[in-house]
Amino acid sequence: MAPSKDSKRGSKTPESNINNSNTSNANGGGGNAGRDSRHTGLFLPLFGLRLSPRHKRRIETERDRMLSDPDRHSHLRRGRVTPPAPTVDVELKPLDDRQPNMKFALRPGSAVAKLEQLVRRRYQDNCHPIATAAHFAFYVDGRVLNPEDVLPPTSFKIWYRMSRSSAEVDQWKFSQYKDANNQPIPPELATQLVQAIDTGGATVGELRRKIAAFMSISDPDRVLLVARGGTRPGQLQGDSWVVSEIKRHWLCCWISYHIARTNAYAVINGLGRRYVYHPESHYFYDGMSVRRWQHHLDTRLFRNVRSRGKTGFNAHWSEIILTLNDTRVSKTTRVCWGKTYEVELSGQAAKIFSAEEAWLLPDEACSVCLDSKNLSLMAYKITSECNHKPTICNACLSQWIASELETKMWDRIKCPECPKSLEFADVQRNASKSVFRRYDELATRAALGNIPNFRWCKSSKCNSGQIDDVRCVRFKCKACKNSHCIKHDVPWHSGETCEEYDKRNTQKKKDERASEAEITKSSKKCPLCNKAVHKFSGCNHITCICSHEWCYICLAPFQRNEHGFLYCRHKPECTERDPFVDLIDPQNANADPRTFFEAANHGLFPPQFFRNRLRVVRGRAARHHLEAGANEPGVGQMGRNPNRLHPDMFLPPWMQEADRGMFVGVAGIADHVANGNGNDRDPMHDLRVLAQDMRAARRERA
Repeated sequence: MAPSKDSKRGSKTPESNINNSNTSNANGGGGNAGRDSRHTGLFLPLFGLRLSPRHKRRIETERDRMLSDPDRHSHLRRGRVTPPAPTVDVELKPLDDRQPNMKFALRPGSAVAKLEQLVRRRYQDNCHPIATAAHFAFYVDGRVLNPEDVLPPTSFKIWYRMSRSSAEVDQWKFSQYKDANNQPIPPELATQLVQAIDTGGATVGELRRKIAAFMSISDPDRVLLVARGGTRPGQLQGDSWVVSEIKRHWLCCWISYHIARTNAYAVINGLGRRYVYHPESHYFYDGMSVRRWQHHLDTRLFRNVRSRGKTGFNAHWSEIILTLNDTRVSKTTRVCWGKTYEVELSGQAAKIFSAEEAWLLPDEACSVCLDSKNLSLMAYKITSECNHKPTICNACLSQWIASELETKMWDRIKCPECPKSLEFADVQRNASKSVFRRYDELATRAALGNIPNFRWCKSSKCNSGQIDDVRCVRFKCKACKNSHCIKHDVPWHSGETCEEYDKRNTQKKKDERASEAEITKSSKKCPLCNKAVHKFSGCNHITCICSHEWCYICLAPFQRNEHGFLYCRHKPECTERDPFVDLIDPQNANADPRTFFEAANHGLFPPQFFRNRLRVVRGRAARHHLEAGANEPGVGQMGRNPNRLHPDMFLPPWMQEADRGMFVGVAGIADHVANGNGNDRDPMHDLRVLAQDMRAARRERA
């Protein structure tokens, strides 16, 4: 008998139906639900729940797809589960703080255009459809992704920006920080700021000053600038930060400003840069401890200036040293708002921070090598007593210290831009490791030499020293075991006493005394250090190895007045005379350098006098400036480049602007007087002739 139609379909007995019903109940549903699960699959537990319209549409779409092709999903009926297809997790981070974060799972090899489709669909599902003209820009490591670019096969993070059109993607936007509606600022101010950023390379400090001037605020530090969005949102503290670089690296096109209350900020000076910190309102009213402020500076400034990636700044926040009025502040004290603090970092931490901040800083020209250097490569502090802004780069300053250490005493190294002396910490900060090691050795030897009864070993192979017993004339080194005579300062004369050694070297002592007498006759002692100085050529203006300047004939010292002019009040019996002394001597009540120029304009001084004074100034410039000799053209260079010789060549680099103008005036007066008060000769002619005379005089002396 042929099986019935029901038996072909697998009809069951009532017992089997009961068992089947129990099995389906155990799986979370009744008998009918069990039969439907062959088609709805994993969506069955979702029925009966309150779902959003978006989830309902997704469930219905998936169910229709499964019912349309039952053979493809037959594994669901057989209880087999196929492994899911591999996907790549993509995290989208907004560059606009008004837009949300999003995550997507994409198949490997998907294009960037797929991300835009998913973002549009996500906004549409959330009942926020996006206009068709809206433009999306995606960034990875600061690089813009094209729509056809293929996504990497691993999980990663992408920054995105959505704008109304492609023309508005990189446009600057300005608003007030406290404005909840983000209304634009006045068009006149926005135009000034955009022009200053795009064409003038404006810094954060310049934007502060422009906003303060537009709003008639006398204190620009009250202007708080905040980066809205981008890869690094938050305060813009650095006055030297270039705003266009913030847009290029931090992808920030939206800046908000806020006018803080009077003195609701603190200024930080350090590493040659200036930073303005604006606290939250509760910290301003309730107070803020220096400990918490150090932690804020560590996290919000020193560790937060890199262009991308992780920071290498590894100094602890407690290592940030703050000083106020040259006094180190305690961690438990309150921050004095409206004041200026000095910040110090350790050598390694300062180098790391400067390297990470370099991309934010502008370039400056070095006054020595004339190269354009990043501000992080410029010297920010030459000596602790310098009151001027350094204009020399770190490399040239390091070479300057090395040259000074070779030609002068270790404690006579001066700033290349002012007469201040470099201390131990200044040399350690600005010199190279090898030069500082030599400087440290000389300083250590000098310090040990000042200890009573301390003596160095005379052996050429030993660098040791020790405190010796003054009652014994024999010094025995504990390091190399060699001995020498303290009385005669020679290796120990074994086998004879000091008296026997003196008798044996009687003639040698007579020769030494004769040599000393001859040196005394042909030399003069420095009035400051009493070292013998022998002049065999050159002028009578002596600069000793101890840096003391004096006249070789009358021993009168050379001094500087408050304007930096060098003068000497020679003694009456001296053959040297300084016409400047009555004009620039500070002890003279009528001492005013400007009276010299007035007298020169009336023709009271001959042209040769000006040439002599310019020669003296040029000589001082050569001693204070390493490259002064290289800037002076040779005889063959004058015809090819007559404009290379400039009055500024006669100026020492340490002079202030007012003094530089005065000496330029001297050069102009010399040219004016020498040319007969008004003919049509080349204004640089007499200066070139002066340079030729100087070279000829040097050749004659040589």
